[in-house]
Amino acid sequence: MAADLPLLRAIARWVTAVRAEAIAPARRHRMQVALLDFLACAHAGSTLPEAADARVLARPGALAVPGLAQRLDEPSAIVAWGTLGALLQWHDGYGRGGNHPSSSILPVLLAGSEDWHGMLMPALVGYEVANRLAAATHPHQTLAGSAPTSTMGAIGAAAALCRREGLDEDTTVRALGLAGFWAPVAAFEGLRARGQGVPLHSGLAARAGWEAVQAARAGLAASEHLLEGADGAGLLSLLGGPDSVARLADPATWRGETLDQVYLKPFPGCRHVHPAVEAALGLRGRLALEAAAGNDSAASAGPAAWSAIEVRTYGVALGFAAMPRAGAELYDCLMSLPWCVALALLEGTPDLTAVAADRARPALWSLAQRVQLRADPAHQAAYPGCLGATVAVTLPDGRVLTQDAVLRYAEAATSFSPAGPFGPVLDETGVLDKFMRLTASRGGEASRQAMAHRILDPQAWQRELARPSPP
Repeated sequence: MAADLPLLRAIARWVTAVRAEAIAPARRHRMQVALLDFLACAHAGSTLPEAADARVLARPGALAVPGLAQRLDEPSAIVAWGTLGALLQWHDGYGRGGNHPSSSILPVLLAGSEDWHGMLMPALVGYEVANRLAAATHPHQTLAGSAPTSTMGAIGAAAALCRREGLDEDTTVRALGLAGFWAPVAAFEGLRARGQGVPLHSGLAARAGWEAVQAARAGLAASEHLLEGADGAGLLSLLGGPDSVARLADPATWRGETLDQVYLKPFPGCRHVHPAVEAALGLRGRLALEAAAGNDSAASAGPAAWSAIEVRTYGVALGFAAMPRAGAELYDCLMSLPWCVALALLEGTPDLTAVAADRARPALWSLAQRVQLRADPAHQAAYPGCLGATVAVTLPDGRVLTQDAVLRYAEAATSFSPAGPFGPVLDETGVLDKFMRLTASRGGEASRQAMAHRILDPQAWQRELARPSPP
């Protein structure tokens, strides 16, 4: 990167100039899969009572949003799409940055449009910008108390929209700078407290990116040096520490590499509860085998007879150690380690039916209240390279069964989800199955299959590949 080129201008130059043919076909395909997955999550979220939260800030307009009878104006539709896509905590993530790119970037493209093929390159550009900036600040930003989905998501949303609208470099610089200046901080404490307003934060970040583009088109600006700071005290160092700028590769060399590590979730819940859920699934399987063999009455006794259930994990995950509040609100449960572990031990891999049912059902609630959590030095030392947990249950005969699970979110994926040791792993067939299950309320099976095949069409990139080079 040229020493005299402001970082935002270097990024804007890449946003406006990068060509689809510079992105490996496998990465382009992963963008198609990520779009399909987010649509599935948003449509599933729209079927739940908590979908009403998506219209709390709504203003009437002309745009339709899944599951909402009222049509919304564009900024309201953006917030609603982001909220619905994140509601089940089933949306994608980027392991090296600790962020969820889909719910803060795709809403600015999906609001009012079903041009699936036309939004692929803008989405890829937005993902790359948000993920690169999140990675430069990870894990410092999370540990310092800010959620990168919002801060970097707003800038990624602005980048995606600038690319779709074909804005020039100067306008894009202004839009990215304003998005960074206006980006919601989204204090991590809100996630830990699991307030009902938290699922809106992705959509609000997306809206901040949209607003930045509108203001930039009108000539407003913040600073080209917003990220690095004219005196070294820019947004990146504020959120990521003094070395964050140095960790960012020259944008001229970006080729969509972050798409390699964008993961999809095989079951709902915050990614920080997933390792413990995986360990719980492993224990459930072992106990079932012992009980089926008929030679272990202690294993056959079931969870109600266990004298102790313990989860040992890393510090960030322990921030989600509280039981849900009495109302058992959806987000409150999906961010609760005790509730999610109890669900896996009792009922197996979580799915839409399990989390849409009575979340305070007596057996589940009783078991969740007995789950104890504590810090584990080994899992803490491995964070953030991998996320791990150990679950131990004490059987009536005094035996303690222990199961470890480690998920490597930050490694290049060979499938579309981390290689869980006990839970499902999403290959392309699994992604399609997830889409069909989560969109069951949308219409007939044939129409949903046609939609999926249209999004995943191998020719989806032809229009972008045929686009003439800019002068």
